[in-house]
Amino acid sequence: MKLTPLDIQRHEFGRAFRGLDVDEVRTFLNDVAEEMEILRAENERQSEDVRRLESLLSEHHQREEILKNTLVAAQRTSEELKDNAKKQSEMVLKEAELSADRLVEAAQSRAHDIEKDIVELKMQKRQVLNSILAAIANMRNLITLMSESDAQQDKLSFLKRKGE
Repeated sequence: MKLTPLDIQRHEFGRAFRGLDVDEVRTFLNDVAEEMEILRAENERQSEDVRRLESLLSEHHQREEILKNTLVAAQRTSEELKDNAKKQSEMVLKEAELSADRLVEAAQSRAHDIEKDIVELKMQKRQVLNSILAAIANMRNLITLMSESDAQQDKLSFLKRKGE
């Protein structure tokens, strides 16, 4: 028989010769005690279940916190990796631009040197041509002088022959 608090409050003991029926009171008290023992055992079992569930819940909260921290750390690491990759790509790009600038500058310097060499070679060509023209003019003058000298010698030799 399951007792409820209302059952206990409303229970009336039968009357006997000098008061209440002792057997009925003892039976009722035994029933109440058994019911109380069942309730105590059930309460203890439920308390143990609550402790176990609270412990499990605490473990889940700890795992959730660990997962949150891990996720935050992963996001931070991801952002750092992105930032580092971006910085590294910018650095590589700057180095490539500097290298390209140096190559262009070297090419321009080489082109300028070649232009100077061309101008210098043209001047040397003019000087060589002028030297050749001067040598030709000197040769003409020499030939002319030699021709005149030969002509004078011919005149002299002609005069010498006449005078002999």
